[in-house]
Amino acid sequence: MKQLIITADDFGITKSVNEGIARAYREGAITCVSFLPSGDAYQDAVARAGALGIKEMAAHLALTEVSPVSDPAKVSSLVTKSGRFNKSRISFFLKFFLGSIKTEEIYSELKAQLDLLKKAGIPIACLSGHEHIHMMPGILEIFIKLAKEYDIPSIRYMNDNSKIAGFDLAKIFRAMVQYLYRDNMKKSFGASSIKYADRLLGFIDSGRMGEKKLMMMLGGLPDGVTELVTHPGLMGPEIASRYKFHSNCERELKALTSPSVRSLISKNNITLTTFGSL
Repeated sequence: MKQLIITADDFGITKSVNEGIARAYREGAITCVSFLPSGDAYQDAVARAGALGIKEMAAHLALTEVSPVSDPAKVSSLVTKSGRFNKSRISFFLKFFLGSIKTEEIYSELKAQLDLLKKAGIPIACLSGHEHIHMMPGILEIFIKLAKEYDIPSIRYMNDNSKIAGFDLAKIFRAMVQYLYRDNMKKSFGASSIKYADRLLGFIDSGRMGEKKLMMMLGGLPDGVTELVTHPGLMGPEIASRYKFHSNCERELKALTSPSVRSLISKNNITLTTFGSL
């Protein structure tokens, strides 16, 4: 049986992205919305969630790119002089591996983000890290601890085995990074009784998906539970100035609301599902 969770990440990062995700949820195949509590437009996302009738959410916790929900002075090892997180995840990774980031501040900040999400009153069915920071040993353990404390059953499993056509350095790098960590993730989940999807799609091709790529992915979907990570949205000034990764968001929105994609899901006997149903 082919089961598919289609997640829209970064709900809360900007109002224009929120608007696009809301459209994808109403008109497309999105089954899971991943809330970013530290996003610039998080309160707008919460307001939209009520109008959309969202019954469960995923928590997308951040330590890079956006701003902490805690007082920056209390999580000083996590922020730059501007009071925001490191813009680059590579900078964050280097600081983390060199020991200049305090794990107690990571726990404190992520807990504050979850407390903010709890106030929205929507059950949290899954945890993930913004820019997939949760795959890193040391940080993964904090995510598992928080999942247990907040009774969250699932965590995103980084297991994207998509084939890489040609010599694409960005895709090769992503494939190598997840290869380093996925066995440890699976072992840690098993030891903690954390639920997870069998595989992931959309990580290696992150930020580059269109209708053709999406239909290719769904056409070859194997049996089991697959999570497809997407980043739909509408272009806004904040994307050009601060969140350039989302520059492909309207193309992804068009793909996710395409009648051809919905038809392919039906023809291939793919059952759309949620983390709450795992």
